[in-house]
Amino acid sequence: MSTVTKKGVQAEDQEVGYNSNRLVDTLWNQFEQSVDQARNFRERREEAYLNTLKEVVKFNQQFRGSLAGVFQTSREISNELVKGVSSNLGKKGEEGQVVRPELKEQFGELSERLEELTMAPIAAGLDMIQRFEENLVNDSEKYVHFARDRRESLQKVTDGYMNLAKENNIKLVHRLEESGKVLVNSK
Repeated sequence: MSTVTKKGVQAEDQEVGYNSNRLVDTLWNQFEQSVDQARNFRERREEAYLNTLKEVVKFNQQFRGSLAGVFQTSREISNELVKGVSSNLGKKGEEGQVVRPELKEQFGELSERLEELTMAPIAAGLDMIQRFEENLVNDSEKYVHFARDRRESLQKVTDGYMNLAKENNIKLVHRLEESGKVLVNSK
């Protein structure tokens, strides 16, 4: 074989080697991009979960505020009702009917106690729900941060393994190329 022919074969071999390196790099780059996309998707999903949870809590707080307004309105109506009944009892006393002053007081006390009996469990329940939601948001944020920290430490190890696998894959392709060159040159 002449030196010109040998140089042409070597140039082809280098081109084939270059193409196989490009192929291996392309495959590994696509794999690494897929892994990065999956990681980014997971983080976006976690952020969306936390944002949704916060929005639900915010909505529930507004609802509880509206509910408190309804209860305040019912309290005002109840107070007006008690005042109306008390004034009617006072008018009946003026008309000659016997109305004891204790009856007016008892009616007022009864109204207050009924209000306390109905409002106390509702207020306690609303307070419990609010504390539960706050704890849920805080615990969810802590869990997401903990999971991210754990993944980051594992991600470094995983990235190291991927780089080693890529290097070994490239070395394997080079060995196969060299074996192919030896086989072709021996003929």
